[in-house]
Amino acid sequence: MTGTVQLPVFATFKWGKGYPADYTNTLFRALRDLNARPFRFVSVTDDPDGLAEGIEVIPLPAFRLERENWNGGKWPKLSIFAPGLFSVGTPVILMDVDVVVLGDLMPMIDRITETPGLHIIHNWPNAPEQWFPKLFNTNKRSNSSVVGFVAGQQDDIWNAFHEAEFAALDRERNDQEFIHNRANNRFYWPDGWVLSFKKNVAWHFPLNLFLSISRPEGLIVCFHGKPDPHDLAGPPFRFWGTKGKFGFFPVRWVKEYWLKYAS
Repeated sequence: MTGTVQLPVFATFKWGKGYPADYTNTLFRALRDLNARPFRFVSVTDDPDGLAEGIEVIPLPAFRLERENWNGGKWPKLSIFAPGLFSVGTPVILMDVDVVVLGDLMPMIDRITETPGLHIIHNWPNAPEQWFPKLFNTNKRSNSSVVGFVAGQQDDIWNAFHEAEFAALDRERNDQEFIHNRANNRFYWPDGWVLSFKKNVAWHFPLNLFLSISRPEGLIVCFHGKPDPHDLAGPPFRFWGTKGKFGFFPVRWVKEYWLKYAS
């Protein structure tokens, strides 16, 4: 009912073969352990197989885009804004499943309820942009790995998406560009709340050869691209990462997180 206090929601998506149900289950267990107040954990999915008990399943809303075009722009994420998916007034935080949660996320819930609008990551600069900011345009746009809003306040995003054809969507490249361009009253999360593992936390070559990766301050570490969290929890002498930021050994705090919550 409109106007009533709604239990906050942490929402994820599961479709296709990108990340197995284990990733959703791991995030669910971490949030259940680390958050101080009650919440709902929702998987919006067309395939609930393998999801842990306690995860609330909501069917993926119908939209026009053909399935073969879903993955390139991660377009199904835009259905989080479908009217009726959650009761009007519900605080919602949409999260990618390939994240590591560092602590209680209720400050995020408080922020989106106290400041109406859409709250999203200010995309992180690449290493050269960090090192030589005067040489680059550092006016980065949005990253949709963690998005917060109150249900009923961002219906225009759904209205622009669900009947759109691929040609119109493809001009904006991906879901985060679409959100950035259409959000009603857009805000960025405070600096340091949501970090990128490969852009904020991992050491660049050659420092990565002799410096360990410390557990950062903040609320969430995102693992967009490579490596994935489970790569950092594996055995030693196994390569992970990219050409500039890589390692051969597990990262202690990620491994501890994965061992604790992935089973």
